Amino acid sequence: MGDVLLMINPEAITNYNLTDMELEEHILFWVCAAGKNGHTAARCLEVFLTMITYNYMSSFEAIRDRYAYDNKLFNIKDEDYKTIPDLMKIAGIGCYNQKSRTFVELAHSGLDLRICSAADLEKIYGIGMKTSRCFILHSRKNVRYAGLDTHVLKFLKAMGHDVPKSTPTGKKYLKLESVFLNYADMVYKMPAEFDLDIWNQYSVKTLTNKK
Repeated sequence: MGDVLLMINPEAITNYNLTDMELEEHILFWVCAAGKNGHTAARCLEVFLTMITYNYMSSFEAIRDRYAYDNKLFNIKDEDYKTIPDLMKIAGIGCYNQKSRTFVELAHSGLDLRICSAADLEKIYGIGMKTSRCFILHSRKNVRYAGLDTHVLKFLKAMGHDVPKSTPTGKKYLKLESVFLNYADMVYKMPAEFDLDIWNQYSVKTLTNKK
């Protein structure tokens, strides 16, 4: 793919002053980050958006525009034409068929990303408790959420808690979220800051172990 200048830096993902266009990019990043390394997710998303965005369109505008064009050409045989899932695959975005549906539903949802609730986001296909909370946690001040990704689960396990191998749902999620928030309070840090500390600590360990 070559070198790509990333618009999203996973190591400094917390930003409470995002523009509307940047909020769209960030929720798409969190969708891509499910099951994928943050740096890889950011790079793959950047490649995808570069392929579909033009004339200063926002990410959602570009997705809506491309989706409309995909539908127009549905019955036209053109082996060279690339649909949204095709472009996501080229960009390296995993589970591209499912995530393309998530992208399209988000782009057409009309949600106000500044004030929508986690429950609002979770009505979108493919968005669960972790994705909705990670987005809100790192884009709004004073939010008490936990993004139970693999790094946070490793931290909680290291602290002696019984955690599943993958992100839980429902009551189990809420129980571990409460545990995480207690740890953040113990070190006098906001949840977003504590979350990023854990991400940086465990992502470095993962990279080191792979070398």
